[in-house]
Amino acid sequence: MTRCTTAFYGLFLLAIAGCGSSSDPGGDETTPIAEALLSPVSDPAVLEASLKSGLSQQAGAEQLAAVDAAASGTGNFTGTYTQDLNVDELDTVRYDGERLFVAPRRFVHCCFLELDAGAPDNEPPAPERSIRILTTDPASGEADLAAMIPLEDEVSVQGMYTEGDKLFALTGTSLYGTYGSFWMNIAIWAPEKLGFRIYDVSDATNPTLDIDATIDGVFVDSRRIGNTVYVVSRHTPWIEGLHYLVTNATEQAENEALLAGVTLEDMLPKITINGTTQSLVAPENCYVTTGEEPSYAVITTVTAIPIDDPDNFTTACYNEEAYGVYVSENALYFTEQRYGPELVGGDVTRIHKFALAGTNVNYRGSADILGIVWRGGQADFRMNEYNGDLRLIATQWRSVSEDSVDHLLYILRESNTRPELEIVSTLPNDQRPGEIGKPNEALYGVRFLGDVAYAVTFERIDPLYAIDLSDPTDPFIAGELEVTGFSDFLHPVSDDLLLGLGRDAPGGIPGGIKVELFDVSNLAQPLSRGSTVIGGQGSFSEALHDRHAFTYQADVNGIDRFTIPVQVYSDNGIWEYEGAALYLFEIRDKDMPSLTSMNRVGEIEPPSLDPNAPDWVGRSRAYLHNDTLYYVRDENVWSAFWHSPGVVNGPF
Repeated sequence: MTRCTTAFYGLFLLAIAGCGSSSDPGGDETTPIAEALLSPVSDPAVLEASLKSGLSQQAGAEQLAAVDAAASGTGNFTGTYTQDLNVDELDTVRYDGERLFVAPRRFVHCCFLELDAGAPDNEPPAPERSIRILTTDPASGEADLAAMIPLEDEVSVQGMYTEGDKLFALTGTSLYGTYGSFWMNIAIWAPEKLGFRIYDVSDATNPTLDIDATIDGVFVDSRRIGNTVYVVSRHTPWIEGLHYLVTNATEQAENEALLAGVTLEDMLPKITINGTTQSLVAPENCYVTTGEEPSYAVITTVTAIPIDDPDNFTTACYNEEAYGVYVSENALYFTEQRYGPELVGGDVTRIHKFALAGTNVNYRGSADILGIVWRGGQADFRMNEYNGDLRLIATQWRSVSEDSVDHLLYILRESNTRPELEIVSTLPNDQRPGEIGKPNEALYGVRFLGDVAYAVTFERIDPLYAIDLSDPTDPFIAGELEVTGFSDFLHPVSDDLLLGLGRDAPGGIPGGIKVELFDVSNLAQPLSRGSTVIGGQGSFSEALHDRHAFTYQADVNGIDRFTIPVQVYSDNGIWEYEGAALYLFEIRDKDMPSLTSMNRVGEIEPPSLDPNAPDWVGRSRAYLHNDTLYYVRDENVWSAFWHSPGVVNGPF
């Protein structure tokens, strides 16, 4: 497969803009799997040539002409909600059963507007530049400020982990950052820095900084497995005087002359730990694309950092972009969207697999598949590893008005003979032609659970599909259920029950926030065991796109509890804001699906801190500890007891 041309686009490698338009993907052709898409760097000169070629912008005459013409606590308590067991996820709020760590939201004033003289300024104030540490007393529902860790004005906290008495904070200087798993492919990222800081918080009143590290590049994603934090970042060499957007042949020649004096060491990212600077990655730990002209001006790195011994980090890299990241307990998968008329069959997702074992990060194989695995929101639920197989659902757009979209299930497995991910099976196929979704239905919530995958599609109604994966070589749609609305997020209550969070859609128009309980004990005949709708059209829940805003506490005296934040608009024909609250639910008799029930038990609505301004909430987190609930709204912490949520304490 030929790489889409990025030459004259320089570093403006936007996913949509950089690769031209797609050919008609509606044909029956398939994309062949390329063997060994990445090769280890045996000669550093190969990596140097790849980076320089990408930076030099060696556009052909026709391309240049086109440019010129275009000018750790006790009790039953919840922590951060994660996709996979034993794989911790980065978040800006952490709770360990004893201490709450609250980092400021990432905040940018917007948007080049001037208010009229005398007009009220309702823009919320920027968060205080510090990480707050609060000690909690669940028995009384109290929380006390123990300490504040100051942050520089230019530093944002991407998220945090806690491990024993260590607080691991990922930092960055980029304004563009991430939202959940979403990473924006921005144009000018080269001068940016990310980093990490490790604090000793054994004395919550006196945290001390043990490690202060900075890394060249931009943060992409991160996970923690055991004692090791994996940080994915992206780096483009920043060369003073280089034309990063070539507009004519003279600028191209100037780039080539400048780069002739640049070494590989000049282009590789650096890391500085407690004032000592070194290369982040050695060339022999990197990979370059096989069978293509080397012309990538970017490297993607994954750095494995032991929390208790960060100086002994290891880093692997490859000379391509990363648009999405999925991490299992044993592996890390990168996805990259590829577009262009030269691609057989239309838009393609490239996948790379790296095995993880402590600080060992080893390339295992790659594949190209038809369709796009969208990044952002809950999209990483569209990928899952099980028994060594990667299962995923991609979406392919076609130029057929009657059915312009196809959702494709793939099961991939490592080859026994070469570094390749082989396609074990696909769905639909000739033997199983039934499609995932009706014509023109978009893909919403996806969840892989053991031998079953659940997928929700929507155009006017919500089909919930149950897909049997027990035989990886022959997946099939076992059953489906049609209800109004759709689910963006799916949570397993038990082997027989599935919780859906999304929107109601009366008449096919998305409305209020909908919570629905599905009985999947019989895959051939899924059933709804009840639903509730909060608010009307325009209502919003952060949990629709960020799973960390969803909280679930299982088996409290035989009852499951969960919470979701909702910002409510009335359903009276106009969008009238009513307020924001944390809604509390219980699920009873989950071991008997035919008798199970889901009940809304109340909501926590803290009093407004400013009666003259709307209490719009930018960030919501909730943590249940026995019968006590700590509710984080933006930088403020409130508490209430489960059985009396109307009595709210705080802010702390």
